[in-house]
Amino acid sequence: MNEASHRGTPALPGPGSVTWRRFGVAPGALLAGTGLLLQVAHPVVGQGVLDHSEFRQHPWKRAWGTHLSTMRFVYGMGGGAHAEGERLIELHRDIKGVDDEGRRYHALNPEAYAWVHATLAKFMVDTAAWFCEPMSPAELDDMWREWRTIGLALGLKPHHLPADWAGTETYIEEMVRDRLEANRSTADVLEALSRPQRPSRFLPPPLWNAGIAPAASLVRLTTVGTLPPLLRDRLGLEWTDADRRKLDRLASVVRATHRRAPEPLRYSPLAYWLIIRGRRAEGRRRRAEGTDGSARAA
Repeated sequence: MNEASHRGTPALPGPGSVTWRRFGVAPGALLAGTGLLLQVAHPVVGQGVLDHSEFRQHPWKRAWGTHLSTMRFVYGMGGGAHAEGERLIELHRDIKGVDDEGRRYHALNPEAYAWVHATLAKFMVDTAAWFCEPMSPAELDDMWREWRTIGLALGLKPHHLPADWAGTETYIEEMVRDRLEANRSTADVLEALSRPQRPSRFLPPPLWNAGIAPAASLVRLTTVGTLPPLLRDRLGLEWTDADRRKLDRLASVVRATHRRAPEPLRYSPLAYWLIIRGRRAEGRRRRAEGTDGSARAA
């Protein structure tokens, strides 16, 4: 699909948008597990991942693929959100079957597709609230308008997503209460977070184990602690007052560090490169139009 096919659709967020500023921040790595658990706890997503994904065999490869996908539809890498939407729809077209409960599923089920998109907005909001600077009410409204626009580019319809962020919060609470469940995919994610596989057979096991044990403990803390309490209980995860105090101390340190870090260190490397690329492209466009935004005379 070329750009001409997208005329008349809302402009996707770009440099300066809430989404660009908030999505690719480095502390987001601490909540990636939370977002993934929210997604696979949906019965359609969980069964699709179990039957058709490489997550069990190659969790690092799967995580990298997901990161690249978000960089395409958030920051315009590759063909951008419209091209990524086409790719995702084609990729998920044949992901279907029957789960252990006899329920038929399809990865392009609008409810499941919309749920995954909404969890990424929640990931962005929760990352800001826990580890960066909480979003203001105005930022939340702007972010959700931008996120809906991205959702439309990915193939969702306007009625698949709530109209505003307040409605989205209600929608998320209802989904957690009524639809999310413990399943084999949630167990696989928790296992991968607790005992991550070596990303390469060339990495010596003693070296990997020495470095990964503290990191795995940290990520499990942030994952379990930031889950909705109802889902945490449903997954049978223990959470104590001591755990909460530990998470609060960690969050305080990360917030202070993030606030004082130079801009390049506040984002994941790929996200920051794409942000800089986008700013430069925007600068070239503005210079071509003239400093007041009007087109130059021929």
